[in-house]
Formats: sequence, structure tokens, C-alpha cells
Amino acid sequence: FPYQNLDLYLGKPKVNLSISTLLETMSVRGGHCYQHSELMFAVLEHVGFHVERVASYVLLGKEFREGMPLTHNILMVTIDDEKYLCDPGFAAASPRFPIKLNMLSTEEVTISEGSTYRLEVQDQYYQLHWMMKESYLLMYRFERSSITGSVKTSDRETALEMCRNLYEGPGIIPIRDKYVKISLQTNDSTLDLYFADGSYTLRIFTKGRLTEQRSLDYTEFFHLVKEMCHLEFEAKEITKKHNIHS
Repeated sequence: FPYQNLDLYLGKPKVNLSISTLLETMSVRGGHCYQHSELMFAVLEHVGFHVERVASYVLLGKEFREGMPLTHNILMVTIDDEKYLCDPGFAAASPRFPIKLNMLSTEEVTISEGSTYRLEVQDQYYQLHWMMKESYLLMYRFERSSITGSVKTSDRETALEMCRNLYEGPGIIPIRDKYVKISLQTNDSTLDLYFADGSYTLRIFTKGRLTEQRSLDYTEFFHLVKEMCHLEFEAKEITKKHNIHS
């Protein structure tokens, strides 16, 4: 299903993360991180996989700061004691396939052509980096358990609380306050429609390489959202609803 945070950016009501609602809405409306991760969690659990939620700090090239909010969930699947990181809800930056990781030492993993990741392992945390333009971009950080020595997991109640904080929490949360992304991964490409600071852009990545980039006006933007991502929104200038988060 497509990723979109337009509804969040526009200040629309908090989404319902019940599985019945996600099944109803995701195919026609897409969704953000928590919608994607909760739906994938339910599917993986239903077919018999051992899957756990992992709360994460989104960094996107910035340094971690104490007190930062947890604004993202990834999934960790265990198969015969082997760990696979799955992240269906990170827009165009979502890994195309599960990333098999040892979780014990820093390692570099290529999951497909143009998709290379490095998991940095520290005593108290992990950081996932993504290779972009021949250098690594720090994507996010998640905690390491002092008890198990492996990833610290969370539960559904934590996911619901994190989602609530995404809508109502204080300060600036980029996914809510700074930009709009509408993205879809196809069998060989990633489509990324992006809005920020009054500008609309289309980017297409194929095998990890940027193959097309162009500026759009809002009518072209929403036409491509419908044509490429199969989502239909009212075609009008995107204007941020100014909520006060204090």
C-alpha cells in the first residue's frame, strides 16, 4: 500500500489502528508509519511468524539528542534464531526487503542492487544507516536491552501511545509539521512525491539510483498521486493547518 502523511500534515483526526479499519482504509487511502507497521505486524503474526515491535528515534542524518520523541516503529522477525528487520512505513526510504542482521556486531548488508545498509551496534543502542550517493545516511536509532544484549522490543500499547503523541505531542515533528511524502514501491522502482516549503517534487529511484527528478505544480502533483500511487485527494494547494503543540 502507498505511504502518505498528507492527512497528518493537514491536521486531520488521529487514525484508528484497529486491524479492521486498516484493512478497510489502507488500499484506498494509504497511511503513515504506524498504519503500515501495525498492519504488517498483524499479517506476519497471523501466518505464524515471531514478530516484535521496536520503537525508534528518526534521525535522518542528525545526531541523537536526549529527550527526543520516539516517532517510528520498525518490526523485528525471528526465524530459527536469526533476526530480520522489516520497515514497511518509512516512505521512499523503506528497505525493499527484510534485512537479515546478527545484532551483535556492526555489519554492512546488501539486500538488493542499490540497497545497502549498515547496522551500527553500540553497548546501549543500534543505529541503521542507508547507503545514498556513495555515503551513508543515518536513518534511525533504537535501543539495545541490557538484559538480553539484543534489541529492546515494545508492545501494542506503546505503539498506540506513540501514535497518539505523533498527533498531539509538543514541539516540531517533521513528519507532522515540515513536509508531505506520498510514496510507493513497485517491483523495480520507488516513486516519491514530496512537498515542502511550497514546492512540489517527483523523484523516481530505480535500483537505488535517482533516475528522474522534476518540479511540479500542485495539479501535476495530485494527478501523479492518482496515476502512480492510486490515491485520490482533492487537487488544491497544500496549506498547513497551524496547530499549537506546546
